[in-house]
Amino acid sequence: MRTIFVLLGVVGSGLVALMTPSCASDENLNNTFSGGDAGDGGAGDGDLWGTDGGKTVHTDYPCTGCPNFPPLPAPACDPSVLGPAEVAYPLDGLLLPPNMNVLEVQFVPPAKATLYEVDFENSVTDVRVETLCSPVPDVRKGASKGCGVTLPQGAWNDIANTNREGDPVHITVRATVDGSCVSTSTTKVDVSFAKEDLAGGIYYWQSAVYGGIGGKTGGIYSHDFGTFAPTPTPFYTANSTGTCVGCHNVSRDGARMALAFDDPDGDDEFGDVHTAVMDVAKATIVGGKNLSPGFQTFTHDHSRMIASTFKTTKNSTFAVFDGDGTTLLASPALPSMMTGTQPDLSRDDANLVFVVPPAGMLTGISAAGDHHFTSGSLYTTTFDTKANSIGVPSLLLASGGRNYYYPSFSPNGTFIVFNDAPQPGDSPTTNNDAFYNRGARVKLVHFPSSPNPTPIDLAALNVADGLSNSWPRWSPFVQTYKGHKLLWVTFSSNRDYGLHLANKGFDNCYPPGSPAYDQPQPLSKQNTTYENCAQPQIWMAAVLVDEATTLDSKDRSFPAFWLPFQDVNSHNHSAQWVEKVQSNTPPPDGGACGQAGALCPATTCCQGLVCCNGTCGDGSGCIPN
Repeated sequence: MRTIFVLLGVVGSGLVALMTPSCASDENLNNTFSGGDAGDGGAGDGDLWGTDGGKTVHTDYPCTGCPNFPPLPAPACDPSVLGPAEVAYPLDGLLLPPNMNVLEVQFVPPAKATLYEVDFENSVTDVRVETLCSPVPDVRKGASKGCGVTLPQGAWNDIANTNREGDPVHITVRATVDGSCVSTSTTKVDVSFAKEDLAGGIYYWQSAVYGGIGGKTGGIYSHDFGTFAPTPTPFYTANSTGTCVGCHNVSRDGARMALAFDDPDGDDEFGDVHTAVMDVAKATIVGGKNLSPGFQTFTHDHSRMIASTFKTTKNSTFAVFDGDGTTLLASPALPSMMTGTQPDLSRDDANLVFVVPPAGMLTGISAAGDHHFTSGSLYTTTFDTKANSIGVPSLLLASGGRNYYYPSFSPNGTFIVFNDAPQPGDSPTTNNDAFYNRGARVKLVHFPSSPNPTPIDLAALNVADGLSNSWPRWSPFVQTYKGHKLLWVTFSSNRDYGLHLANKGFDNCYPPGSPAYDQPQPLSKQNTTYENCAQPQIWMAAVLVDEATTLDSKDRSFPAFWLPFQDVNSHNHSAQWVEKVQSNTPPPDGGACGQAGALCPATTCCQGLVCCNGTCGDGSGCIPN
């Protein structure tokens, strides 16, 4: 069970600080438009389309109660009087969805500065946000390293809508000490905006604390990209029993979720893990008590579910269930001596990609579960939804000593994204295991592919080695951008996040129960809040997915950005995309039947059980927890 991620502070405290607006306010907005109608809505007006519409946006967002920032042109400060600010986030070269709606600019201020202006400029954009220094909270509880300003919604609208599929917008931080002169940041930070809004949503795992000890539990949270929600939405979380909820797989339509339940013991093995299938809209369990813990994938309409079989047949077969996980429809066998795990169906349900570790418990799948294995190869096969059968597996990528895992089909079925971990010995800080691998990178391969294809590295997305870039998953709808096809990829990573979170130099910490090949696990890092451990966050990057192989020699990816709705104080992992986030009301703690530890009608029978439907005095409606 994946319970390696740990809460390091009060849930939400960092996010509240992150989302606190600057002293700028819409009430103090001054707007002028060049080429537009100044009377048709002001900042954020939906018809300001930059170069497409021939309009230019000029907007100022003054700081309430602050002195006026020196207007341009203002004299430059002598460096001995005031040096330049240094922009720490966002990163240069980002491509952002125009409906992300939130962006925090973080910067290291020069000594003595008293007031700042963050400028967004190109040939059709001149947006200025004035601010005092709002200290950026340090996740590791150290002193703040600088200042942050979260754009007012009006400013975001001005910048993003004006520049959909337009030229990059240059971000500059100017500072003043007394209003007589100004220093200007020299950091190069240009960001661009996609043409189309991002649709769909994600369900991801977030850490929590149980009994005052970090690393023992966690739950599933969601975000709908069609909303303005600035914080994560709880879907199914740990309650008073401490039950850890995680290892989830969701149908593309968002209607069903296979979800694993574990004891709050902070380990990462499947011996005490039980899986259920949930009706997402109702947040209730509908089946799955015969599922093996592991990995599942659904047909596009959630009528079928293909699952790995670690506990039942040691991964020598796949299990085909109905979409509720109540009826086993078939158990298609893999060829002799072949084991399969981590299946993923194409959106048309016609093809299945999966991982084949070497046969044998010592070289392939661990006794702890099929999330632990080495030297995985990627195979594909066909799937017949009427016969519930698979075809003869075909090799896609041979391991060659590396480990290929977490494969996933793009929604149009033309690419497979996956993780690539190096061979043992390639790096002194990594092993070959698929579990939380330090050396993992995100890569692509065409589908269908030529024989012995070379994996396509995504250099801008990956940034560097050693960042544990893990669980890559595609956004659900292909977009267009400047003549190219575009998708977004989410993944978890232990890279630094601006001034909030420094991961460089910190170890990947494992639960106390990790297998021997994840050792050494220092005793000082067991049963602690893991403040000295790397903390994974969810990042997203744009990727060009044109089928033409001519792009393969270039970098198909853009730099990644931190998803702003997650709680930066928590460990966040395993983002699973859906085409639609189902509206639901999470059951209250210890309340409705269907949640671990809840009371079933008329009978207190959920001690250590997950209740399903009806009464369960005879145990028929419960799943062992």
